[in-house]
Amino acid sequence: MNQSKRTIISALKLLESQLESCIDNADKIKSEAETLLVRAEQMHFKYGEAYSKLIISLAYWHLMQYPIGFKIARELLHMHQELEDDDLLPKILHVLASHAWGQAKLFSAQQFWIQALEQASLLGDNEIEIEALIGLGNIWRMTNNLNDANFAHDIAAQRAKFYRIPHLEAKAYILQAWDYYLLGNYQEMLPILIKSEELLVHHSNLTWKAEIYDFRGLAFLGLNDLSLAQQSCSYAYQLAQQHQLTWMMAHSSISLARVASAQSHYLPAYELLTEAELIAEQFDKGELRSQICLEQSRIAELTNDFEHALYSYKRYRQYEIALLQEQSNSLGRDKSNSSKEQLDSRARKLINRIQLQLELNSISALIYLQPFNKWAQHLSSVYNSNDLKNHYVISIIENSEEKLDTITSLIHHYCKHGDLLTRKGDNEVLLLLNDSKEKCDDICRSLSSLFTTYPWQRYSFEASSPMINYFTITEYFATVRPSQTPMEI
Repeated sequence: MNQSKRTIISALKLLESQLESCIDNADKIKSEAETLLVRAEQMHFKYGEAYSKLIISLAYWHLMQYPIGFKIARELLHMHQELEDDDLLPKILHVLASHAWGQAKLFSAQQFWIQALEQASLLGDNEIEIEALIGLGNIWRMTNNLNDANFAHDIAAQRAKFYRIPHLEAKAYILQAWDYYLLGNYQEMLPILIKSEELLVHHSNLTWKAEIYDFRGLAFLGLNDLSLAQQSCSYAYQLAQQHQLTWMMAHSSISLARVASAQSHYLPAYELLTEAELIAEQFDKGELRSQICLEQSRIAELTNDFEHALYSYKRYRQYEIALLQEQSNSLGRDKSNSSKEQLDSRARKLINRIQLQLELNSISALIYLQPFNKWAQHLSSVYNSNDLKNHYVISIIENSEEKLDTITSLIHHYCKHGDLLTRKGDNEVLLLLNDSKEKCDDICRSLSSLFTTYPWQRYSFEASSPMINYFTITEYFATVRPSQTPMEI
Protein backbone atom coordinates (compact mmCIF):
# COMPACT_ATOMS: atom_id res chain seq x y z
CA MET A 1 0.00 0.00 0.00
CA ASN A 2 1.51 3.35 -1.06
CA GLN A 3 1.63 6.49 1.06
CA SER A 4 -1.43 8.11 -0.60
CA LYS A 5 -3.60 5.11 0.21
CA ARG A 6 -2.30 4.95 3.78
CA THR A 7 -3.12 8.65 4.18
CA ILE A 8 -6.73 8.03 3.08
CA ILE A 9 -7.13 5.09 5.48
CA SER A 10 -5.66 7.08 8.38
CA ALA A 11 -8.00 9.99 7.66
CA LEU A 12 -11.02 7.66 7.52
CA LYS A 13 -10.07 5.99 10.83
CA LEU A 14 -9.87 9.43 12.41
CA LEU A 15 -13.32 10.33 11.04
CA GLU A 16 -14.76 7.07 12.37
CA SER A 17 -13.40 7.76 15.87
CA GLN A 18 -14.72 11.34 15.72
CA LEU A 19 -18.15 10.08 14.71
CA GLU A 20 -18.25 7.79 17.75
CA SER A 21 -17.21 10.51 20.21
CA CYS A 22 -18.92 13.60 18.77
CA ILE A 23 -22.14 12.82 16.93
CA ASP A 24 -23.01 16.54 16.69
CA ASN A 25 -20.47 16.81 13.84
CA ALA A 26 -22.05 14.01 11.77
CA ASP A 27 -22.88 16.32 8.84
CA LYS A 28 -19.33 17.70 8.69
CA ILE A 29 -17.83 14.21 9.00
CA LYS A 30 -20.08 12.99 6.17
CA SER A 31 -18.80 15.79 3.89
CA GLU A 32 -15.17 14.97 4.68
CA ALA A 33 -15.79 11.26 4.01
CA GLU A 34 -17.39 12.15 0.66
CA THR A 35 -14.24 14.11 -0.26
CA LEU A 36 -12.08 11.11 0.64
CA LEU A 37 -14.42 8.88 -1.41
CA VAL A 38 -13.73 11.01 -4.51
CA ARG A 39 -9.97 10.74 -3.89
CA ALA A 40 -10.19 6.95 -3.48
CA GLU A 41 -12.25 6.62 -6.69
CA GLN A 42 -9.70 8.67 -8.63
CA MET A 43 -6.98 6.28 -7.42
CA HIS A 44 -9.15 3.17 -8.10
CA PHE A 45 -8.58 2.30 -4.44
CA LYS A 46 -11.46 -0.10 -3.71
CA TYR A 47 -10.85 -0.51 0.02
CA GLY A 48 -10.73 3.27 0.42
CA GLU A 49 -14.00 3.60 -1.52
CA ALA A 50 -15.68 0.97 0.66
CA TYR A 51 -14.40 2.46 3.91
CA SER A 52 -15.50 5.97 2.82
CA LYS A 53 -19.01 4.74 2.03
CA LEU A 54 -19.15 2.98 5.40
CA ILE A 55 -18.38 6.26 7.22
CA ILE A 56 -20.96 8.11 5.08
CA SER A 57 -23.62 5.51 5.90
CA LEU A 58 -22.75 5.72 9.60
CA ALA A 59 -23.07 9.51 9.44
CA TYR A 60 -26.56 9.16 7.94
CA TRP A 61 -27.45 6.92 10.91
CA HIS A 62 -26.47 9.67 13.36
CA LEU A 63 -28.41 12.18 11.24
CA MET A 64 -31.46 9.85 11.49
CA GLN A 65 -31.68 9.62 7.68
CA TYR A 66 -32.10 5.87 7.71
CA PRO A 67 -33.40 5.10 4.17
CA ILE A 68 -30.50 6.78 2.34
CA GLY A 69 -28.00 5.30 4.82
CA PHE A 70 -29.49 1.85 4.27
CA LYS A 71 -29.24 2.25 0.49
CA ILE A 72 -25.53 3.12 0.69
CA ALA A 73 -24.88 0.18 3.04
CA ARG A 74 -26.73 -2.16 0.64
CA GLU A 75 -24.47 -1.03 -2.22
CA LEU A 76 -21.50 -1.52 0.08
CA LEU A 77 -22.54 -5.10 0.87
CA HIS A 78 -22.35 -5.96 -2.84
CA MET A 79 -19.15 -3.95 -3.29
CA HIS A 80 -17.28 -5.75 -0.50
CA GLN A 81 -17.02 -8.86 -2.70
CA GLU A 82 -14.44 -6.95 -4.78
CA LEU A 83 -12.21 -6.42 -1.73
CA GLU A 84 -9.25 -8.61 -0.87
CA ASP A 85 -10.53 -9.51 2.61
CA ASP A 86 -13.69 -9.44 4.76
CA ASP A 87 -12.41 -7.04 7.43
CA LEU A 88 -15.20 -4.50 6.78
CA LEU A 89 -18.00 -7.09 6.49
CA PRO A 90 -19.05 -7.18 10.19
CA LYS A 91 -19.31 -3.37 10.25
CA ILE A 92 -21.28 -3.30 7.00
CA LEU A 93 -23.77 -5.84 8.37
CA HIS A 94 -24.04 -3.91 11.65
CA VAL A 95 -24.73 -0.64 9.81
CA LEU A 96 -27.40 -2.35 7.66
CA ALA A 97 -29.03 -3.69 10.84
CA SER A 98 -28.91 -0.26 12.48
CA HIS A 99 -30.60 1.43 9.51
CA ALA A 100 -33.25 -1.31 9.33
CA TRP A 101 -33.83 -0.84 13.07
CA GLY A 102 -34.18 2.91 12.55
CA GLN A 103 -36.94 2.22 10.01
CA ALA A 104 -38.66 -0.23 12.41
CA LYS A 105 -37.89 -3.16 10.05
CA LEU A 106 -37.24 -5.37 13.02
CA PHE A 107 -36.82 -8.80 11.47
CA SER A 108 -34.56 -7.50 8.71
CA ALA A 109 -32.48 -5.86 11.44
CA GLN A 110 -32.45 -9.13 13.37
CA GLN A 111 -31.16 -11.04 10.34
CA PHE A 112 -28.37 -8.53 9.73
CA TRP A 113 -27.33 -8.51 13.39
CA ILE A 114 -27.20 -12.32 13.47
CA GLN A 115 -24.95 -12.26 10.39
CA ALA A 116 -22.85 -9.46 11.94
CA LEU A 117 -22.44 -11.49 15.13
CA GLU A 118 -21.34 -14.57 13.16
CA GLN A 119 -18.84 -12.63 11.05
CA ALA A 120 -17.51 -10.60 13.99
CA SER A 121 -16.92 -13.78 16.00
CA LEU A 122 -15.16 -15.36 13.03
CA LEU A 123 -12.96 -12.34 12.23
CA GLY A 124 -12.29 -11.21 15.80
CA ASP A 125 -14.10 -7.85 15.53
CA ASN A 126 -14.81 -7.46 19.25
CA GLU A 127 -16.73 -4.18 19.08
CA ILE A 128 -19.15 -5.34 16.40
CA GLU A 129 -19.67 -8.61 18.28
CA ILE A 130 -20.86 -6.60 21.29
CA GLU A 131 -22.89 -4.15 19.18
CA ALA A 132 -24.66 -7.09 17.50
CA LEU A 133 -25.49 -8.64 20.88
CA ILE A 134 -26.92 -5.30 22.01
CA GLY A 135 -28.91 -5.00 18.78
CA LEU A 136 -30.41 -8.48 19.16
CA GLY A 137 -31.41 -7.60 22.71
CA ASN A 138 -33.15 -4.47 21.41
CA ILE A 139 -35.06 -6.53 18.83
CA TRP A 140 -36.31 -8.87 21.55
CA ARG A 141 -37.32 -5.91 23.74
CA MET A 142 -39.36 -4.44 20.88
CA THR A 143 -41.08 -7.79 20.24
CA ASN A 144 -41.79 -8.24 23.97
CA ASN A 145 -39.36 -11.14 24.47
CA LEU A 146 -38.10 -9.35 27.56
CA ASN A 147 -36.24 -12.24 29.18
CA ASP A 148 -34.33 -12.90 25.96
CA ALA A 149 -33.59 -9.16 25.68
CA ASN A 150 -32.28 -9.08 29.25
CA PHE A 151 -30.10 -12.16 28.63
CA ALA A 152 -28.61 -10.72 25.41
CA HIS A 153 -27.77 -7.38 27.05
CA ASP A 154 -26.26 -9.16 30.06
CA ILE A 155 -23.99 -11.27 27.81
CA ALA A 156 -23.06 -8.11 25.84
CA ALA A 157 -22.00 -6.40 29.08
CA GLN A 158 -19.96 -9.43 30.15
CA ARG A 159 -18.32 -9.64 26.73
CA ALA A 160 -17.44 -5.93 26.79
CA LYS A 161 -15.96 -6.37 30.26
CA PHE A 162 -13.95 -9.35 29.00
CA TYR A 163 -12.59 -7.31 26.08
CA ARG A 164 -12.18 -4.27 28.37
CA ILE A 165 -14.31 -1.90 26.27
CA PRO A 166 -15.93 0.20 29.03
CA HIS A 167 -18.20 2.39 26.88
CA LEU A 168 -19.87 -0.66 25.30
CA GLU A 169 -20.16 -2.34 28.70
CA ALA A 170 -21.97 0.79 29.92
CA LYS A 171 -24.20 0.87 26.83
CA ALA A 172 -25.24 -2.75 27.41
CA TYR A 173 -25.99 -2.08 31.08
CA ILE A 174 -28.12 0.98 30.23
CA LEU A 175 -30.23 -1.11 27.86
CA GLN A 176 -30.43 -3.93 30.39
CA ALA A 177 -31.83 -1.36 32.84
CA TRP A 178 -34.58 -0.68 30.27
CA ASP A 179 -35.30 -4.41 30.12
CA TYR A 180 -35.55 -4.54 33.92
CA TYR A 181 -37.93 -1.56 33.88
CA LEU A 182 -40.29 -3.28 31.44
CA LEU A 183 -40.04 -6.47 33.54
CA GLY A 184 -41.03 -4.40 36.61
CA ASN A 185 -37.74 -5.24 38.35
CA TYR A 186 -36.96 -1.67 39.48
CA GLN A 187 -34.49 -2.55 42.24
CA GLU A 188 -32.17 -4.33 39.80
CA MET A 189 -31.94 -1.19 37.66
CA LEU A 190 -30.10 0.93 40.23
CA PRO A 191 -26.77 -0.96 40.68
CA ILE A 192 -26.19 -1.45 36.94
CA LEU A 193 -26.96 2.23 36.27
CA ILE A 194 -24.38 3.20 38.93
CA LYS A 195 -21.92 0.85 37.21
CA SER A 196 -22.70 2.47 33.83
CA GLU A 197 -22.03 5.93 35.23
CA GLU A 198 -18.66 4.81 36.60
CA LEU A 199 -17.69 3.25 33.26
CA LEU A 200 -18.51 6.46 31.36
CA VAL A 201 -16.54 8.86 33.58
CA HIS A 202 -14.03 9.50 30.76
CA HIS A 203 -16.53 9.22 27.89
CA SER A 204 -18.16 12.19 26.21
CA ASN A 205 -21.47 10.64 25.05
CA LEU A 206 -24.06 12.91 26.67
CA THR A 207 -27.01 10.84 25.40
CA TRP A 208 -25.88 7.88 27.50
CA LYS A 209 -25.41 10.12 30.54
CA ALA A 210 -28.93 11.49 30.11
CA GLU A 211 -30.30 7.95 29.66
CA ILE A 212 -28.69 6.86 32.95
CA TYR A 213 -30.46 9.62 34.88
CA ASP A 214 -33.72 9.08 33.00
CA PHE A 215 -33.82 5.35 33.75
CA ARG A 216 -32.70 5.98 37.32
CA GLY A 217 -35.70 8.30 37.69
CA LEU A 218 -38.02 5.63 36.30
CA ALA A 219 -36.57 3.10 38.76
CA PHE A 220 -37.28 5.46 41.67
CA LEU A 221 -40.76 6.06 40.27
CA GLY A 222 -41.39 2.30 40.22
CA LEU A 223 -40.15 2.13 43.83
CA ASN A 224 -42.53 5.01 44.69
CA ASP A 225 -39.74 7.42 45.69
CA LEU A 226 -41.21 10.44 43.89
CA SER A 227 -38.67 12.96 45.20
CA LEU A 228 -35.64 11.12 43.81
CA ALA A 229 -37.60 10.26 40.64
CA GLN A 230 -38.32 13.97 40.06
CA GLN A 231 -34.69 14.89 40.72
CA SER A 232 -33.20 12.29 38.34
CA CYS A 233 -35.70 12.79 35.50
CA SER A 234 -35.36 16.60 35.74
CA TYR A 235 -31.59 16.34 35.37
CA ALA A 236 -31.97 14.08 32.31
CA TYR A 237 -34.50 16.53 30.82
CA GLN A 238 -32.21 19.55 31.43
CA LEU A 239 -29.22 17.73 29.92
CA ALA A 240 -31.24 16.79 26.83
CA GLN A 241 -32.55 20.34 26.40
CA GLN A 242 -29.15 21.94 26.94
CA HIS A 243 -27.40 19.80 24.33
CA GLN A 244 -30.36 19.30 21.96
CA LEU A 245 -30.35 15.52 22.32
CA THR A 246 -33.43 14.89 20.21
CA TRP A 247 -34.27 11.32 21.24
CA MET A 248 -33.62 12.03 24.91
CA MET A 249 -35.68 15.25 24.80
CA ALA A 250 -38.69 13.13 23.88
CA HIS A 251 -37.95 10.24 26.23
CA SER A 252 -37.16 12.43 29.26
CA SER A 253 -40.34 14.45 28.66
CA ILE A 254 -42.36 11.22 28.87
CA SER A 255 -40.57 10.19 32.07
CA LEU A 256 -41.13 13.61 33.69
CA ALA A 257 -44.78 13.41 32.68
CA ARG A 258 -45.10 10.05 34.45
CA VAL A 259 -43.55 11.52 37.60
CA ALA A 260 -45.83 14.59 37.41
CA SER A 261 -48.84 12.32 36.94
CA ALA A 262 -47.84 10.26 40.01
CA GLN A 263 -47.72 13.55 41.94
CA SER A 264 -51.25 14.36 40.65
CA HIS A 265 -49.90 17.29 38.59
CA TYR A 266 -51.97 16.39 35.57
CA LEU A 267 -51.81 19.61 33.53
CA PRO A 268 -47.96 19.82 33.51
CA ALA A 269 -47.88 16.09 32.73
CA TYR A 270 -50.17 16.55 29.72
CA GLU A 271 -48.10 19.51 28.46
CA LEU A 272 -44.89 17.47 28.72
CA LEU A 273 -46.48 14.64 26.73
CA THR A 274 -47.60 17.07 24.03
CA GLU A 275 -44.04 18.40 23.84
CA ALA A 276 -42.66 14.86 23.63
CA GLU A 277 -45.01 13.97 20.78
CA LEU A 278 -43.93 16.99 18.72
CA ILE A 279 -40.27 16.02 19.15
CA ALA A 280 -40.91 12.32 18.46
CA GLU A 281 -42.53 13.14 15.10
CA GLN A 282 -39.02 13.93 13.80
CA PHE A 283 -37.78 10.35 14.10
CA ASP A 284 -40.18 7.92 15.81
CA LYS A 285 -41.95 5.13 13.91
CA GLY A 286 -44.50 4.62 16.67
CA GLU A 287 -42.71 3.11 19.66
CA LEU A 288 -42.51 6.35 21.65
CA ARG A 289 -45.70 7.94 20.31
CA SER A 290 -47.73 4.89 21.29
CA GLN A 291 -46.46 5.31 24.88
CA ILE A 292 -47.27 9.03 24.76
CA CYS A 293 -50.84 8.45 23.59
CA LEU A 294 -51.43 5.74 26.20
CA GLU A 295 -50.17 8.05 28.95
CA GLN A 296 -52.34 10.90 27.61
CA SER A 297 -55.35 8.61 27.66
CA ARG A 298 -54.65 7.58 31.25
CA ILE A 299 -54.30 11.21 32.43
CA ALA A 300 -57.44 12.30 30.59
CA GLU A 301 -59.35 9.46 32.27
CA LEU A 302 -58.04 10.46 35.71
CA THR A 303 -59.30 14.02 35.12
CA ASN A 304 -62.69 12.73 33.90
CA ASP A 305 -62.04 13.97 30.36
CA PHE A 306 -63.41 10.81 28.81
CA GLU A 307 -63.69 12.18 25.28
CA HIS A 308 -59.94 12.91 25.12
CA ALA A 309 -59.23 9.66 26.92
CA LEU A 310 -60.99 7.72 24.16
CA TYR A 311 -59.37 9.81 21.41
CA SER A 312 -55.86 9.26 22.81
CA TYR A 313 -56.49 5.55 23.34
CA LYS A 314 -57.60 5.18 19.71
CA ARG A 315 -54.41 6.88 18.58
CA TYR A 316 -52.40 4.55 20.84
CA ARG A 317 -54.04 1.55 19.19
CA GLN A 318 -53.34 3.00 15.72
CA TYR A 319 -49.62 3.24 16.50
CA GLU A 320 -49.56 -0.22 18.05
CA ILE A 321 -51.37 -1.75 15.06
CA ALA A 322 -49.01 0.04 12.66
CA LEU A 323 -46.01 -1.38 14.53
CA LEU A 324 -47.51 -4.87 14.53
CA GLN A 325 -48.34 -4.51 10.84
CA GLU A 326 -44.73 -3.52 10.05
CA GLN A 327 -43.47 -6.49 12.06
CA SER A 328 -45.87 -8.77 10.21
CA ASN A 329 -44.88 -7.35 6.80
CA SER A 330 -41.20 -7.64 7.65
CA LEU A 331 -41.69 -11.21 8.80
CA GLY A 332 -43.50 -12.00 5.55
CA ARG A 333 -40.62 -10.62 3.50
CA ASP A 334 -38.14 -12.66 5.51
CA LYS A 335 -40.02 -15.96 5.28
CA SER A 336 -38.27 -16.88 2.03
CA ASN A 337 -35.13 -17.34 4.10
CA SER A 338 -36.25 -18.24 7.59
CA SER A 339 -39.14 -17.97 10.00
CA LYS A 340 -39.19 -15.73 13.04
CA GLU A 341 -38.80 -18.78 15.29
CA GLN A 342 -35.76 -19.91 13.32
CA LEU A 343 -34.21 -16.44 13.62
CA ASP A 344 -34.77 -16.41 17.38
CA SER A 345 -33.37 -19.93 17.72
CA ARG A 346 -30.30 -19.05 15.65
CA ALA A 347 -29.65 -15.93 17.73
CA ARG A 348 -30.06 -17.82 21.03
CA LYS A 349 -27.62 -20.53 19.91
CA LEU A 350 -25.01 -17.91 19.04
CA ILE A 351 -25.45 -16.11 22.36
CA ASN A 352 -25.34 -19.38 24.33
CA ARG A 353 -22.09 -20.26 22.59
CA ILE A 354 -20.64 -16.86 23.55
CA GLN A 355 -21.79 -17.38 27.15
CA LEU A 356 -19.99 -20.75 27.19
CA GLN A 357 -16.83 -19.10 25.84
CA LEU A 358 -17.02 -16.52 28.61
CA GLU A 359 -17.34 -19.22 31.26
CA LEU A 360 -14.43 -21.25 29.85
CA ASN A 361 -12.05 -18.50 28.74
CA SER A 362 -12.63 -15.49 30.99
CA ILE A 363 -9.42 -16.12 32.91
CA SER A 364 -7.01 -17.80 30.52
CA ALA A 365 -7.51 -16.22 27.09
CA LEU A 366 -4.86 -13.73 26.02
CA ILE A 367 -7.09 -11.70 23.71
CA TYR A 368 -4.64 -8.82 23.25
CA LEU A 369 -1.69 -11.03 22.23
CA GLN A 370 -1.02 -10.83 18.49
CA PRO A 371 1.62 -12.29 16.16
CA PHE A 372 4.52 -9.88 15.70
CA ASN A 373 3.74 -9.15 12.04
CA LYS A 374 0.17 -8.04 12.90
CA TRP A 375 1.44 -6.03 15.85
CA ALA A 376 3.99 -4.33 13.57
CA GLN A 377 1.31 -3.54 10.98
CA HIS A 378 -0.81 -1.88 13.65
CA LEU A 379 2.22 0.05 14.92
CA SER A 380 2.89 1.30 11.37
CA SER A 381 -0.76 2.31 11.04
CA VAL A 382 -0.51 4.36 14.24
CA TYR A 383 2.73 5.93 13.02
CA ASN A 384 1.24 6.89 9.66
CA SER A 385 -1.93 8.30 11.22
CA ASN A 386 0.19 10.80 13.19
CA ASP A 387 -1.73 9.75 16.33
CA LEU A 388 1.52 9.53 18.28
CA LYS A 389 0.77 11.58 21.38
CA ASN A 390 -0.98 8.82 23.33
CA HIS A 391 0.89 5.76 22.08
CA TYR A 392 3.99 4.22 23.67
CA VAL A 393 5.95 0.99 23.21
CA ILE A 394 6.92 -0.84 26.41
CA SER A 395 9.71 -3.36 25.94
CA ILE A 396 10.40 -6.21 28.42
CA ILE A 397 13.53 -8.26 27.74
CA GLU A 398 14.11 -11.63 29.44
CA ASN A 399 16.54 -14.30 28.19
CA SER A 400 14.59 -17.24 29.65
CA GLU A 401 11.91 -18.19 27.10
CA GLU A 402 9.88 -20.17 29.67
CA LYS A 403 9.99 -17.24 32.07
CA LEU A 404 8.86 -15.00 29.21
CA ASP A 405 5.61 -17.03 28.96
CA THR A 406 4.76 -16.06 32.56
CA ILE A 407 5.77 -12.44 31.91
CA THR A 408 3.51 -12.31 28.85
CA SER A 409 0.56 -13.57 30.90
CA LEU A 410 1.24 -11.06 33.68
CA ILE A 411 1.55 -8.10 31.30
CA HIS A 412 -1.69 -9.10 29.58
CA HIS A 413 -3.60 -8.18 32.75
CA TYR A 414 -2.51 -4.57 32.19
CA CYS A 415 -4.05 -4.42 28.70
CA LYS A 416 -7.35 -2.82 27.77
CA HIS A 417 -9.15 -2.07 24.51
CA GLY A 418 -6.76 -0.18 22.21
CA ASP A 419 -3.60 -1.88 23.52
CA LEU A 420 -1.74 -4.64 21.69
CA LEU A 421 0.78 -7.19 22.98
CA THR A 422 3.28 -9.33 21.06
CA ARG A 423 6.31 -11.62 21.44
CA LYS A 424 9.39 -10.67 19.43
CA GLY A 425 11.97 -13.36 19.03
CA ASP A 426 12.83 -15.54 22.00
CA ASN A 427 13.59 -12.86 24.54
CA GLU A 428 11.29 -9.83 24.22
CA VAL A 429 7.69 -8.86 24.91
CA LEU A 430 6.37 -5.63 23.40
CA LEU A 431 3.28 -3.77 24.56
CA LEU A 432 1.83 -1.04 22.34
CA LEU A 433 0.06 1.10 24.93
CA ASN A 434 -2.76 3.45 23.94
CA ASP A 435 -2.61 5.90 26.84
CA SER A 436 -0.89 8.98 28.25
CA LYS A 437 2.79 9.30 29.23
CA GLU A 438 1.77 9.51 32.90
CA LYS A 439 -0.13 6.23 32.65
CA CYS A 440 2.80 4.64 30.81
CA ASP A 441 5.13 5.70 33.67
CA ASP A 442 2.70 4.23 36.21
CA ILE A 443 2.48 0.91 34.36
CA CYS A 444 6.28 0.61 34.03
CA ARG A 445 6.72 1.27 37.77
CA SER A 446 4.00 -1.25 38.58
CA LEU A 447 5.55 -3.90 36.31
CA SER A 448 8.96 -3.31 37.85
CA SER A 449 7.53 -3.78 41.33
CA LEU A 450 5.59 -6.87 40.24
CA PHE A 451 8.61 -8.55 38.64
CA THR A 452 10.74 -7.78 41.70
CA THR A 453 8.28 -9.34 44.17
CA TYR A 454 7.03 -12.20 41.97
CA PRO A 455 7.99 -15.64 43.45
CA TRP A 456 10.09 -16.76 40.48
CA GLN A 457 12.05 -19.34 42.48
CA ARG A 458 8.85 -21.12 43.49
CA TYR A 459 8.42 -22.02 39.81
CA SER A 460 12.10 -22.97 39.34
CA PHE A 461 13.04 -19.70 37.63
CA GLU A 462 15.97 -17.44 38.42
CA ALA A 463 15.00 -14.57 40.72
CA SER A 464 16.42 -11.87 38.44
CA SER A 465 14.00 -9.25 37.10
CA PRO A 466 13.58 -8.62 33.37
CA MET A 467 14.71 -5.33 31.83
CA ILE A 468 11.91 -2.78 31.21
CA ASN A 469 12.10 0.22 28.85
CA TYR A 470 9.54 2.35 27.10
CA PHE A 471 9.68 4.53 24.00
CA THR A 472 7.55 6.92 22.01
CA ILE A 473 6.68 5.50 18.59
CA THR A 474 9.30 7.70 16.94
CA GLU A 475 11.94 6.71 19.51
CA TYR A 476 11.13 3.04 19.00
CA PHE A 477 11.82 3.23 15.27
CA ALA A 478 14.95 5.36 15.77
CA THR A 479 16.46 3.48 18.72
CA VAL A 480 15.37 -0.12 18.37
CA ARG A 481 15.44 -0.49 14.58
CA PRO A 482 17.29 2.57 13.29
CA SER A 483 18.06 1.07 9.89
CA GLN A 484 14.42 0.28 9.01
CA THR A 485 11.35 2.27 8.09
CA PRO A 486 8.05 1.76 9.94
CA MET A 487 6.77 -0.50 7.15
CA GLU A 488 9.84 -2.72 7.27
CA ILE A 489 9.89 -3.71 10.93
